[in-house]
Amino acid sequence: MIVRLDGVECYCLPDCAYCAADEQKRNPLDIDDCPIGCEKCEDCEYYEEDWE
Repeated sequence: MIVRLDGVECYCLPDCAYCAADEQKRNPLDIDDCPIGCEKCEDCEYYEEDWE
């Protein structure tokens, strides 16, 4: 997917980044089709980072 955070397209995310809406909790850059049907991952409420 195309990922944008604060309006900037991201090509690299931290290893701890994941999509909370995805059953497999994959990194948004590794997802082809959004689990909630969006064309882009753009400041999504399901974007998470687990730093622990």
